[in-house]
Amino acid sequence: MQMIYKYSLHRKSIKHICPRCAKKRFVRYVDNESNQYLSDKVGRCDREQNCGHHYTPKFFFNDNQEEYKPILSNTAPWNSIQQDASFHKNEELATSLCNYDKNNFVKFLKSKFDINKVNEMMQQYKIGTQSNKFYGTIFWQIDFLNKVKGGKIINYDNLGKRTKYINWVHAVNIKQKKIRNFNLEQCLFGLHLMKSSSKTIAIVESEKTACVMTMLFDKYLWMATGSLGGLNQKKIAPLKNRTIILYPDLGESINNHTPYSKWKKKCDEFKKKGFNIKISDLLEQNSTYNDRKKGLDISDYFIENLNTKPTKIIANNNKKILNMYKKNRKIKTLIDVFDLTNINGNTITF
Repeated sequence: MQMIYKYSLHRKSIKHICPRCAKKRFVRYVDNESNQYLSDKVGRCDREQNCGHHYTPKFFFNDNQEEYKPILSNTAPWNSIQQDASFHKNEELATSLCNYDKNNFVKFLKSKFDINKVNEMMQQYKIGTQSNKFYGTIFWQIDFLNKVKGGKIINYDNLGKRTKYINWVHAVNIKQKKIRNFNLEQCLFGLHLMKSSSKTIAIVESEKTACVMTMLFDKYLWMATGSLGGLNQKKIAPLKNRTIILYPDLGESINNHTPYSKWKKKCDEFKKKGFNIKISDLLEQNSTYNDRKKGLDISDYFIENLNTKPTKIIANNNKKILNMYKKNRKIKTLIDVFDLTNINGNTITF
């Protein structure tokens, strides 16, 4: 018999101000019987590395000296607990594929990369633009059946850096009273590409990283979880028969846990359940303290070294590559991570 919990994080992913970090990244717990928030203080901040605040219903009831009953009674109405997943209409996605000249994320990419590659990537991943004065970037989550499960909205500045604003298309639609409700069930960003490619699948945290790495290293098919805590078995279930490599972001140790250690634990669990999955620790092993403090990801290494073209080492011998390495020692990390070779196909050694 499946247990039905009385309290759960709000499935609509509506964000509130976090009591600890004061960022609008706090998801509250709801009472699944009444569909009301338990308290404005009870919830979890999704800035797991930079904040990590999580005040659970259990702590709330203990602090208020009240009895905590986590399981619903058998008389609870089933339809208040179990709902079918909602989907966006294809027309809604299609109408977002515009205004790229006002989309800061797209403008940043076109200032750094070949415009044709950027356009190809945007077409593959169906990158959209929000139709308001901010022209935020919409990262559509499309499953392997090409159903549109959600649209995550992120605003970027002119330098391609994420701002504080993160929202969902369905949450905006609800606020504007275009729809009454929406049951969000997320999938991996980029999942819809799996049927058209047999490549090894590389999973990163952010959608931006997946987009950048697709243009720089197309040996892999890049997907994103959307957050550090977004890696779970339900999301990777469609990839059961594929080869998977995890590339977590760097980050400082919080309560003796780093992004790598958290994903390593999950990776080991997935292996036991039959997944062909491994995790790359080369960034973890070769990073500096400042790299960890900044929370760099694999795309940051490439963006910092675009002039050296690390995806294709143009040199007939290792001497030129060694000179590159002396100027920027992150080059070796990139070579190790992706097994890069020189123009003749030979292994690069130092």
